[in-house]
Amino acid sequence: MVRYFSIIWTLCLLFLLSGCEEEFDVGIPDSMLDGIVFNGVITSENPPYFFLLRKPALISGQDGQYEGIEDATMIVTDCTDGIKDTMQVLHPYDDYGGVFYDYYDYYQKKSARVAVNPGHDNISCRGMYATTKIYGIEGHSYQLDIFYGGKHYKSDIQRMESALPITDMKLKRFDFNEKGHTWAPCISFINPFGVDNYYLFQLNANSYTNYSLKHPQFLLSSGQFWGYSILSDEYLEENVVDFLIDDGENPLGYPPGWDYPMGDSLYVWAQTISKSCYDVFDQMIRQFRSDGGAYTPAPSSVGSNISGGAYGCFRVSAVSEKGIATGER
Repeated sequence: MVRYFSIIWTLCLLFLLSGCEEEFDVGIPDSMLDGIVFNGVITSENPPYFFLLRKPALISGQDGQYEGIEDATMIVTDCTDGIKDTMQVLHPYDDYGGVFYDYYDYYQKKSARVAVNPGHDNISCRGMYATTKIYGIEGHSYQLDIFYGGKHYKSDIQRMESALPITDMKLKRFDFNEKGHTWAPCISFINPFGVDNYYLFQLNANSYTNYSLKHPQFLLSSGQFWGYSILSDEYLEENVVDFLIDDGENPLGYPPGWDYPMGDSLYVWAQTISKSCYDVFDQMIRQFRSDGGAYTPAPSSVGSNISGGAYGCFRVSAVSEKGIATGER
């Protein structure tokens, strides 16, 4: 009896092991490769604003695997003032010290050029566009139209809400379980009453005014740590005190509190976003947290607020920040 049971158990085990060797077919449809990938934001900073347009790629381990699109027509419209701005395509070129773009700075009223940090080559920097006359103004609404390959891609209308007034910032010590005790930034702010508000936060050791959130480098950079966190004010009071800022997401499974950029100083960058942008970012975060297990959703393509088969999010954001000297902490 024991011998028969052992034989049956061995056969079952062999069956299970053979099942583990079966090749898994992801089943990504070819139609996903027919769209476009968009990245860019209009902020309340001084213009111009930069946008990146690429073709999709199945494997995204390196920026160079994406093919830049340089023959599209991209138009951003200030719906409040009725101003249409047809963007200028910027062609990267190599020069001493790296890769550069030439463009016209219509705020400064002069020609200018901007460098891309080392690590990018001429090929990976293609597909960059710049605005020519539009301004990001709080209270104004904007819409994006992209014409490429005989198709029309159109965003929903995005309103730039007022910048978040951050009244205070401090460091407090928290227990993040696996990470243990560490210092983390908390901010106090005024949450406008009577309207739905959505925010995007990012942490940095420097002020965004030293770099500009609309710099092309922000569009080209990617990494294993995704330093964004989002917030809906659905359950917030009007006067928010000591709100803990998350350090963002990552696909490596590191716990919260792992990647705070704690140097001599620490800044919280705050950006207002729309409900549709909040939903796109929320889908991205769920993808980071998805492991295909029984209690998490299976990976799927992230949606967009741009119709026609585009990937990405057209966003307009009023920006603000608060910084603090960290001292020995």
